[in-house]
Amino acid sequence: MAAAADEYGGDSDKSRFRWLDAARYAVAAAVTVLILAVIVTAIKVLLRLDSLQISVDKGSIITIPMSPPEPEAALAFELQLRAQNPSGRVRMYYTNITAYLFDNRTSASASASASTNPGDDSVLYFKPKDIAVLQHEALDCSLHTNPAKKKMMDTFYFGMLYNGSRFSDMTLRLDGNLVTEVTSQLNKTRPTTYYCEQLLVGGNPNDDAFKYSQDVVCKQRRSAALP
Repeated sequence: MAAAADEYGGDSDKSRFRWLDAARYAVAAAVTVLILAVIVTAIKVLLRLDSLQISVDKGSIITIPMSPPEPEAALAFELQLRAQNPSGRVRMYYTNITAYLFDNRTSASASASASTNPGDDSVLYFKPKDIAVLQHEALDCSLHTNPAKKKMMDTFYFGMLYNGSRFSDMTLRLDGNLVTEVTSQLNKTRPTTYYCEQLLVGGNPNDDAFKYSQDVVCKQRRSAALP
């Protein structure tokens, strides 16, 4: 009887050890899954693409008629952009920019297809310089162009602005590539468009309409074809 009891007791001990081993393996597997989840989350946070924020100072674009000795009539267009990088991890670059100015009769997004040139529908278009912003920094950028009559600008608007007229509810569209520098070896690039709406264009910069106008925050749209 004693031998039988020992035999049964031995089987019971072996069974307990097997359950203990299974429990240890289960705990180890759960810990491994948890560690992997933490690593994946950390990588996602590191690689997450923050958005460069752009606004137009006082929501206005100044135009200044350029007098002779210019070879032909020209206008100086000047505006101040503020580009702010909200990320504390990465630098951001907005490159290969083309700017288009639209009136309130034409949708700024109407010429979105690759086969259509937005410049054909715009009042004015030009190529600003690239913008580079460090982590947690804001950069004030001066954009300007001097379009000559009938070359880069709609003739009607050129004449009106050259003679001192002012237009409201204009939209500035910025097409370019938003580059996020994750590391010195790894950059994320996305075609990105900004729409700066309800801008005041032309007139005298000393007018009250310009003095008391508010900054305009530009809306962003990334290419739908990219993840």
